[in-house]
Amino acid sequence: MKRLAPRIAAVLMLLMLSACALPDTQVKTGSVSPSLSIHGAPPNAVLYVDGLAVGNADQYNGTKILAIEEGMHQIQIKQGERVLHAEKIVVSSGETRTVTMNRGDQ
Repeated sequence: MKRLAPRIAAVLMLLMLSACALPDTQVKTGSVSPSLSIHGAPPNAVLYVDGLAVGNADQYNGTKILAIEEGMHQIQIKQGERVLHAEKIVVSSGETRTVTMNRGDQ
């Protein structure tokens, strides 16, 4: 019986340790923000999104895109006080919306 006790204790110890498993963790990333690109903007034209200037419009020509929030936005491209192009857009998660300026807009 004295020899059996250490074996039983060892088996019980292994059972207890096997119950101490690491938790299963998962990392989930958020949804991909929509983005905006501008094609055909003249040099020195400024891009406005919802009334806020975000930089020169020609820098967002597809090589560089602007991350924006999901939903409806008012897009304007201006040179000085002159509005060259204006439109409302609706974007959803992961979408890249391209605003193309016509030659008549300039």
